[in-house]
Amino acid sequence: MTDDWFERVQYSWFQKFIINCVCSGSLPKHVAFIMDGNRRFAQVKDITRSESYAMGFDKIGEILDYCETFSIRYVSVYAFSNENFKRSEEEKAELFSLMSDKMNYLLSKIDKLHEKGIRINVLGDITLFPAHITKTMAQLELKTLNNTEFCLSLCLAYTSRDEITTSVNCMAQGVAQGKLRVTDINETLLNSCLYSEDLPPVDMLLRTSGEVRLSDYMMWQANFAALQFVKVLWPDFGFWHLIGSLLDYQRQEPLLTEHRETYKPFLEKMTKSELAAVAHSEHCSLKSHEECHFNEAVTEAYVESHQRRSEQFVSELKGERRVLLEQCAQLTVAGA
Repeated sequence: MTDDWFERVQYSWFQKFIINCVCSGSLPKHVAFIMDGNRRFAQVKDITRSESYAMGFDKIGEILDYCETFSIRYVSVYAFSNENFKRSEEEKAELFSLMSDKMNYLLSKIDKLHEKGIRINVLGDITLFPAHITKTMAQLELKTLNNTEFCLSLCLAYTSRDEITTSVNCMAQGVAQGKLRVTDINETLLNSCLYSEDLPPVDMLLRTSGEVRLSDYMMWQANFAALQFVKVLWPDFGFWHLIGSLLDYQRQEPLLTEHRETYKPFLEKMTKSELAAVAHSEHCSLKSHEECHFNEAVTEAYVESHQRRSEQFVSELKGERRVLLEQCAQLTVAGA
């Protein structure tokens, strides 16, 4: 494989003009891609599935360059769903072989990743993959952890339902271990327990192939995202398809921003009201009926204790996930 993944796209004068026009409007910070259509592309072009998947991987490098041009610093790609484990053993073997090759390729280009400031962020349960793939994924994430110019999130062994379920299970364990109270569990804490907790919300979610469905992908993060369903197979996705999607994003963005800005104070008010109700209930349980009345100081004290517990729990959870990542990076691989 060449260094094409890291080479800059050469734009024509007309493309540069269009880029300047698009950049005069609002642009998404985080774009999530559902890379659909690789198998159909193989059928249409009469090539092998492996060749098509390899072209799909190369397309990611091209997309990163486009996104850099538009100052889109966060890109997420749906690379391997949990549902993909149900495919035939033959196809899974092809996918795992390709995945291993591409991950090792990226690891071999670690200097390039550092030079461009690209962080590789893996979202999902990577322990479900063969050990040699898990090890390379973990090494790649750890080695690029401090790169801050650009973040590429590879969603592997991932579905939204699994991510949310994992988050809920983490909080349930926190309650069982006495680290959290049941009343500490809220939307903000759940969001902090997701795989994607350090990423901004998805602003635009784009699916290729013409299929109009989300396939259990980033459904929590894309709550206020502009949805784009593009009628082109992933390996054929190009500059003008992205331009069209960005222009449509700019059409939708004012209303989406209004909804997002309206929801934020609503969530804060709702959370504050819930915490105040819990504080009042606990205060009254220790007092006689005559002494029970709303006390602002009690509410403030409870909110502070809630925040301390939540922050400590999330910090420990991050630490545990970091330890798991480091253990995966040190896996002993048979035959290595």
